[in-house]
Amino acid sequence: MLLSLSIFALFAETAQGYVPQRGNVTFTLGPYVYRTNYDGILSENNPWESGISLVANGDVSDHGALEIAAIYMYKNYFREESGKAIAERAQLMHITVGYRRYWAPSFSTSLALYTSYPMGDTTTVHNDFTAADQMQTSGRSGSESGLDLALQGELWNSGRYAIWLETRYSYAIIEKSHEYSDQYGAMIGLRYFFQARVAKPKELVKPTPPAPPPQSPQLEPRK
Repeated sequence: MLLSLSIFALFAETAQGYVPQRGNVTFTLGPYVYRTNYDGILSENNPWESGISLVANGDVSDHGALEIAAIYMYKNYFREESGKAIAERAQLMHITVGYRRYWAPSFSTSLALYTSYPMGDTTTVHNDFTAADQMQTSGRSGSESGLDLALQGELWNSGRYAIWLETRYSYAIIEKSHEYSDQYGAMIGLRYFFQARVAKPKELVKPTPPAPPPQSPQLEPRK
């Protein structure tokens, strides 16, 4: 986390990044790499996974935006009790709704409420419990809710298109006892500037070079 803050602070000082403006709308698409925050008995069943993310932002002021994101993923869930453990894997859609705050043209943070919806059957990867124990994870629930915290820094910006890097942590608010379902990850996204309320949004207007100072007329010497 400290490394991420240091990198993003460097971006904020050196990069020519996005300038938010009320009425701007942007869309971002990119891969999301993530892992469940778990290093227990079944840690060998907790690899890094990859998904795809689509993010929409609508600026509501010169420093903030409403944000909606949809992340398609396979998520790993773990529970431990009395020296036994269960691991389950679920295909789901991770939906977030929140607010993004721009602290500098190339650095922003966001806080969002997420809800994850299963999209298929949940697979049991490993189970030390018996059928009588009836041990399951939140991967078999109808939905899961929590909070997403993200730090974002721009790597490149050409006006209408930009590339940024984001680190994200998902904290599950409702989970079963002795369960591990929080996750952390990173996304690199290609952002497209879709529309603006004004004809010439700030980040698409190239600055006009200053006019040269007027030259004093030079008098020719008399012959």
